[in-house]
Amino acid sequence: MAETCCGVHAAPVPTTGSRRRRLWELGAHSHCPVIGVCVPLERVRQLAKKLLVLQGDEDDYTLHCSLVTAAARRNAVAEALQKDLEQRFSLDVRAAAQAKCRDSLMTWWRSRAVQGEIAGALWATLAHSRCDEWLEMRVLGQVHMLQHQVGAAQRVDLARHRELAAEHQALVREYAEVQQRVTTWSVERAREQRAWEQERMQQRAVLIALQTQLAQAQEQLQLLQDARPDLPERDALRERLAEQVERNQILQREVARMASRAPVVDAQPVVGKIGVEAAPALPVKLEHRVVLCVGGRGGSVPQYRQAVEGCGAQFLHHDGGSEHKPAQLEPQLAAADLVICQTGCISHDAYWRVKDHCKRHGKRCVFVETPSRSAFERALARVATEAA
Repeated sequence: MAETCCGVHAAPVPTTGSRRRRLWELGAHSHCPVIGVCVPLERVRQLAKKLLVLQGDEDDYTLHCSLVTAAARRNAVAEALQKDLEQRFSLDVRAAAQAKCRDSLMTWWRSRAVQGEIAGALWATLAHSRCDEWLEMRVLGQVHMLQHQVGAAQRVDLARHRELAAEHQALVREYAEVQQRVTTWSVERAREQRAWEQERMQQRAVLIALQTQLAQAQEQLQLLQDARPDLPERDALRERLAEQVERNQILQREVARMASRAPVVDAQPVVGKIGVEAAPALPVKLEHRVVLCVGGRGGSVPQYRQAVEGCGAQFLHHDGGSEHKPAQLEPQLAAADLVICQTGCISHDAYWRVKDHCKRHGKRCVFVETPSRSAFERALARVATEAA
């Protein structure tokens, strides 16, 4: 079969004029390199399957030799190969047609061979009308040597390919290890991210709860401020009252100090010039206490003050809502140690404020139904006696 493929046959048919040579007109020694170099192996299989009678177990070399044998004479196989070559290398054929003599054709062939464009240049040169036996042998010899070089290069490439394959396998293993580390790292980062996200959501829930509580507290504060618009005034009164209490205590201590230095004189009851009877003597158990009188007649307030201060106590008064604001009761109630409430001449608001405050703070409160000086003094005497 090898002899059939590459054996020596008759010389090529000489041509005259400008007509290009056909495949079957070339020398038989040209068919093997032309089909081997110019026709792709896949196309060889297609043409053989289409035009030859096959048994089904032929390898590529057998198919190649069969086409080479068929190309020696004009037939359906040779004409199909001729048509395929002309269509495949039409650009090379037109480029080679510019050469009008053998020398120019040889120059064109060498330039294309140097560029590595062998397949198209080989067919265009051998089929050229100016290609004679001498040029054909030169071209085929060069192709033959190129095939040897290609074989050697292929062996070098194969060795290099094996080296690259080994390097590739090593890189694949290294890549797999890196990929595994990256995957492990990604899983760990995802777990941490989920933990951070969960913590962030918890912190956000806590923040929302605190903001809600703050808003509710601010709302309650606003409601309390709206319900008690005089709260700042109360605070101011409470501070002022505390200052007065402190000042009164200082004065009381000073009076006591001066009294201890003065000679003792029997006290005689004194009748006022306007016929006001003096208050009965009371045990001195209310000294340094604060007594708040709520209600009472306005003209009797000096007498109430005289009775309280006569016991050594500090006197506070609130008219129960006639002129004084009920809200002013709060700081006075807070400062008082004893409350005497004359219920007959105070407002309901003042009454309930007094009662509620004394009940909540456990503070002593005496209610007097009929407002008068004598009733006030009796209530004060009763409390002083109980304190004794």
